[in-house]
Amino acid sequence: MKRSVTLLTTVFLLLGMLCLGQASQSHAAGAEKQYKFVFIVKSMQFPFFLNMIDGAEEAVKLLPGVSLKCVGPETPYSVEEQMQLMEQAITDGVDAILIAPADSKAIVPAVEKANKAGILVATPNTKAYGGNILTWTGVDNYQVGYELGTALCNAVNGKGNVLLIEGTPGNSTSEERVEGYKDAFKKFPDIKLLDSQPANFNREKGMQLMENWLQKYKKIDAVGSINKDMTMGAVEAAKLAGRDKEMVHITFDVDNDALEALENGSILLTGAQNERSQIALAMSACYLALNGYKVPPVQYLPLSLVYKKDVPLYRGKN
Repeated sequence: MKRSVTLLTTVFLLLGMLCLGQASQSHAAGAEKQYKFVFIVKSMQFPFFLNMIDGAEEAVKLLPGVSLKCVGPETPYSVEEQMQLMEQAITDGVDAILIAPADSKAIVPAVEKANKAGILVATPNTKAYGGNILTWTGVDNYQVGYELGTALCNAVNGKGNVLLIEGTPGNSTSEERVEGYKDAFKKFPDIKLLDSQPANFNREKGMQLMENWLQKYKKIDAVGSINKDMTMGAVEAAKLAGRDKEMVHITFDVDNDALEALENGSILLTGAQNERSQIALAMSACYLALNGYKVPPVQYLPLSLVYKKDVPLYRGKN
């Protein structure tokens, strides 16, 4: 965590010095450089990405001469629509594209096309599996899964039947968190992973998946998930079946729904990944690179586990 705080401090000190220098030059020359950024999220409907957009719109105020457009697919998590949005950004002649890919592999051709056009590409939150990426910013998603999986196993005293709700196949955040969860489970010989399936980061699909599992499995001790929206669907399904008291739920991401679920005991814990800082760092990196500075290709932010006792710390931030 200390390394991450130091990184943030260094970035913004450097930005501050750069902005002062540009302000002085602008006063002398009568103009400052103008840059166009576009930020492409996975969904314009999910609270997590709306929070990232809020972070982007606040961060752009710190970057002189930068205009920002935030867009996303009409169909949540549609990589095809994301690729079309990248095509439009290339046509518009933007200076930097910031994108959280819905599919880490499928987005690569669009990244490569932006590269050929001389446009910087940064990937806050989710990686792209190819192309020339200026920087990726986010939490260590394998560690996210490992810590959540370990907490889940400890919550049931290292013994019991567990289920795992995955995200979207081909998405780096999903794949890395699932790997971490499963490696944590292997450390507990009395933990039985009954099933692990994707619900595409979607609340309704999380509910449908849980409904199927409730019919199939007579005893469920814990349910892990890599995303809060899927968990809330699973919690709702368990409540409707009258089986919510038999299992604990562990998930990831913080918003008002998650905080309420922590308070009423529907979930045991969630994780915070500082998504607003992810996009702010990515935008800052693009701005610095456009002004001739070298930036790190990978920038990690700290992970925080959030329990009921921690709710007051997060109230008012979402």
